[in-house]
Amino acid sequence: MKRFLCEKTDDEVRKAILDAAEKRFKQYGFKKTAMSELAEDVGMSTSNLYRYFSSKLDIAEAFALRCFAEKEIGLQLLLEKPLDSAVDSLVVYAKGLLQYNFDQLYVYPAINDMIMALCEASSEMVDKKREGELSILKVILKKGQEEKCWEIDDLDETGLAIMASWVMFSTPTFMRHQTLEQLEKRLSNLLNLIITGLKVRE
Repeated sequence: MKRFLCEKTDDEVRKAILDAAEKRFKQYGFKKTAMSELAEDVGMSTSNLYRYFSSKLDIAEAFALRCFAEKEIGLQLLLEKPLDSAVDSLVVYAKGLLQYNFDQLYVYPAINDMIMALCEASSEMVDKKREGELSILKVILKKGQEEKCWEIDDLDETGLAIMASWVMFSTPTFMRHQTLEQLEKRLSNLLNLIITGLKVRE
């Protein structure tokens, strides 16, 4: 093992493994990445690598969780900017999410087979992705309630319905053959429908 790994804590070694996995997943894809290659990248034996992660799928799950956390932080930072209303917050959030998904699809196209493998192998990962995005969306919806511009009976169900309505803006299969401009236009039309539908009835 390289000396620098010997001097690191277990958490630091796990981070080094995930950093190496990120490079390989993004360049070659999940299926074409081997545990032996990741071990070589961080300067350890393959058997030692298994001390930290039980499988390549285990590495992919940890990497996905890190991506989810980074995405949520980025979206929250967008919402910390001065915004006039819940409507503005919803638009900023939705467009920020679209931009993130578009970048992942076209800047790192090889990462999509990892996402598909995770979705097939673990419903828990799908749930965690949904929960993270829903938690931010619920804050926006609650803000709309407090401003008395939206009428919402159930924040969770309304948030899930909104997320279901914009699934085409977060799914590679639907996004692959559209430009960002086309997607933004369709998302704007959808947001207008959502915002109108949430308005308080006289």
